[in-house]
Amino acid sequence: MDAIAFEQMRQGHALMAACCALYLAWWVIFFWPKVSGGSAHGVLRTIGIVAILGSVACGVFGATRTCGGAASLAPTGVVVGCLVGAVVLYLALLGITQRMFQRQPTTELVLFVAWLGMEVCCALALGGAGQTGAAALVAVLAVVGFVVSLVCYVLYYRLEPLPSFVDGCVPLALIGVVSVVIACCLPAGA
Repeated sequence: MDAIAFEQMRQGHALMAACCALYLAWWVIFFWPKVSGGSAHGVLRTIGIVAILGSVACGVFGATRTCGGAASLAPTGVVVGCLVGAVVLYLALLGITQRMFQRQPTTELVLFVAWLGMEVCCALALGGAGQTGAAALVAVLAVVGFVVSLVCYVLYYRLEPLPSFVDGCVPLALIGVVSVVIACCLPAGA
């Protein structure tokens, strides 16, 4: 049972890495031209649209695989707690970022808070399965990825075009790398 759950989490993280790579490709195609005042056209625009659709598919399937594996290892209370915690954290951050930082809300806040909730569930599931090293790694990488994403989210609209473009790339690249590291470091199972 543990081996199947670990494999689901491994596959899910590999799909999340693909999601980030495709999302990053879309970001580059659609936002790099805006740095110089242009926009994507023709084949490049089509590639960008395919990339974002692929990103959504990989993200949904990746999250489903990852959460399915974690849920099969963790007690129901842990899974529900992670879900409720993510919703509460999102609502708190939505208020804080809007009021304190005048940050207009965007989908990215939902995405990286949901990602954190998923990784917390994975860390708790791994810890409950006796994989304390893997659990600690996932927890540390999740906190680092979340904090960097939150800082970039708050700064995005305060930056000039080129720095804001780079600011948008950082969380995607970081979470992609984190997903690869986690996929490679998950236990092989019992």
